[in-house]
Amino acid sequence: MKRRLFLVSLFVFAGIAVIVVVATAQFFPTARRVQIAISWQYVFLAVVVVMGALSFLRKFRHRMLWEILFTLTLFLGVWYAFLLVLPVGWALAIASACTLAEIFFRNVFVHNLFYAIGAAGVAINFAGWLPSDVLLVGLVAFTVYDMVAGPPGGPIQSFAADLIQKGIIPGAVIPLHARDLTANVDDVVRRDATFLGAGDLILPLCLVARASFRGVGPAVLVLSGLVIGAFLLGRSNDLHPRAALPALAVGAAIPFLVLRIFSLV
Repeated sequence: MKRRLFLVSLFVFAGIAVIVVVATAQFFPTARRVQIAISWQYVFLAVVVVMGALSFLRKFRHRMLWEILFTLTLFLGVWYAFLLVLPVGWALAIASACTLAEIFFRNVFVHNLFYAIGAAGVAINFAGWLPSDVLLVGLVAFTVYDMVAGPPGGPIQSFAADLIQKGIIPGAVIPLHARDLTANVDDVVRRDATFLGAGDLILPLCLVARASFRGVGPAVLVLSGLVIGAFLLGRSNDLHPRAALPALAVGAAIPFLVLRIFSLV
């Protein structure tokens, strides 16, 4: 039950962050700030392409590069999210502070906060760049892949286990006890290895972000579906290892598709 609460809370927080950032950016538009943010979409794309390519190269196991790629992606996500609502300097300072906190504190709460805000920023970035149909097709494609490669013994599980052994946690940690929130993230994962991959956060949040561009109402509807998917995913305490994206994707995609049929997203 506690794990389900932590899991649902994670998506509620990240989803609300997406909605608030998009709504605030639209209410207080700043052309120069948005223009700077859009130019960084190519940096996002380059990092994602590199990470995607390297994930298929199983012989490539250089820990430092993987850590840099994950940290850089989340740093850019946090920076992008705050850049849409704050001056450039403040956004850079907050993103830098969050990144340093992740590096030096390494507890579960800080780690999850970093991943949630970073995932929200990455989701907003791609939702503002890619059309609704592309986001839906991409979510379906990744969900099918997750169903095939995500179960125990599959490539995704093996890849994640290899990263964890190197001290890299490629996702948000879902603790069993509240006291684990202040514990070292590496210890919690190794003791009770339950975590949610970064893609499981970012991909469904893209639909929430896309809906946010059309208003708070559509965004809340998609987020509600995503939260229901997270609730169903967490109905068992045994969240790992298994494919998490199908439940989350279906939860977010159903209301998004309904809105899409009526041209509301």
